[in-house]
Amino acid sequence: MKISAVNYVQTSVYSDGLKNTGKRPFSRICFRGQDFLDLPKNEVFKRIESSLVPENFIGQGTEAEVYRIKDTDYCVRIPHMTRDMYQQDFSKELTPTDKINHKVAKLGFGASVLKFFDGVTPKWYMNNTCCRHDLQREIANMPVQSYTELLHQIANGIDNEMAFDFSGGNLIVNTKDKKLTAIDFFRITEDTRQIKPLTEMYSVLTSYGAEEQTGKKIFDNIASAAFEEFKPNKIPCMDVALFDFIELCLKRMGEAHTPSGEKIKESVVFNADSLKMLKKKEIIDKMLSPFLEQQILVLKKLIGKVK
Repeated sequence: MKISAVNYVQTSVYSDGLKNTGKRPFSRICFRGQDFLDLPKNEVFKRIESSLVPENFIGQGTEAEVYRIKDTDYCVRIPHMTRDMYQQDFSKELTPTDKINHKVAKLGFGASVLKFFDGVTPKWYMNNTCCRHDLQREIANMPVQSYTELLHQIANGIDNEMAFDFSGGNLIVNTKDKKLTAIDFFRITEDTRQIKPLTEMYSVLTSYGAEEQTGKKIFDNIASAAFEEFKPNKIPCMDVALFDFIELCLKRMGEAHTPSGEKIKESVVFNADSLKMLKKKEIIDKMLSPFLEQQILVLKKLIGKVK
């Protein structure tokens, strides 16, 4: 299941379904003094209305247009049929679903104010192989903590019955601050595809194809972030059953044509299942911590053989 939604764009980079207008990138501007959202409601709407001009236009998709709100760290999403009817409501009362999708205020008729993130999306470089590979190398060189934070965003979505729509336009990569921000989550239903967080991370971070060594490094970093959640005396960020080590390895092996793939697969299946079972028990019985550490090392070694 895929639900496309226009959320934001950052410095001239357009998220899934948005069109490049060819305009020069926005410079980063900080709003001084009182925060934009704390202004009187009529002033908020005045600033939004004055921002809905071509020079602040970020992009549009099938559902909405997005504009940068001048002199703030926010942007506004205006559904096509809303027009000025967005001014009929203003609320900062947000649900967990709103917060996961980075909304900071809700307006009338489905319009909303969203956080503005610096960075680029993998989709921005989809048709430029050279720049795309440069970006992927930057991603590969980010610390494991950056991957851990992205995994936690995805896990937080799952906790709130929301799934990350892992397309190349729905991840903002800030290479300066080493941040990976997921920006589009949809409601999980009975028809939703099976969620595979690790494999989805790999897919979006290597969008549109990665060089072999870069892909391998990204794969290793994702695995390392996952293993962090299995450390003794730690409660994982999500149900251990959702850690799709096997599918992640199969995804990588399929792209890298790993020799002896079936043998590695069988070993990973057995040891990943053993690790998950042991972690569930160790959460209750800390006497099992030494055995858990040993099992982590075994699976790490096996996954390290995936080229």
